[in-house]
Amino acid sequence: MKKILPIALAIFSLLLTSYILDLTSKAHAFSSSSDKYKLEGEFGIFGGAKSSATGNYKITDTGGGFAIGFGSSANYGSGSGFQYVLAEVPELVFTISSTTVNLGSLSGTPKGVSNTITVTTNAAKGYRVTVVEDGNICRTAQPCNAANDIADADGEINLNTEEYGLGTSKPGQDIIKNPSCGSSFEASAITNTPQTVASYSLPIDNDQTILCYSAAISGTTPAGNYSQVLTYIATGTF
Repeated sequence: MKKILPIALAIFSLLLTSYILDLTSKAHAFSSSSDKYKLEGEFGIFGGAKSSATGNYKITDTGGGFAIGFGSSANYGSGSGFQYVLAEVPELVFTISSTTVNLGSLSGTPKGVSNTITVTTNAAKGYRVTVVEDGNICRTAQPCNAANDIADADGEINLNTEEYGLGTSKPGQDIIKNPSCGSSFEASAITNTPQTVASYSLPIDNDQTILCYSAAISGTTPAGNYSQVLTYIATGTF
């Protein structure tokens, strides 16, 4: 039996720059448009920033529309009300359930261990999360070369074959979909070029993705402790 040390997952922080909405002394309506039309005002709905010429008052208001806030479904995202637009600040929250994944002792029988990433964002076009490796999973205190690493997966971890890779519960990513970590062992090779593991095309709250790390070894895999560092980067599309 060969032992695998924990795989440390490094998370980079993403710095977002807030925007400033410049309001003049005049009242303005937010226009609606597409490549087919442009609508400067909507019937029965009003809102904007208002003030008196003497500066005795300033007010922002919304009227005639639906409740202020953000709403979405699988096919649309909509922000309602002037105050919502005024107060909206770009947001991207990325969390990971565990930054250490321990594959434990490996044998010729494929094995999978998972953790979960969660993303919340108000970005108009959603988000994407990519993964990058610092190098292959290798024996510690040894040169990281073909003699001391576990070979990359080629789509699935096979019985009695030395392979290691990553799967994701999200379809349509650069990393292959793994529908049931520990019961199935679909896995892609992790590279030093960013690969998507999760994405969504609209604003969303608490969108979860299960990541599955799978491996098996052969009779010729050198004994020892193996480790690797992965970096996950979450990006909002504002």
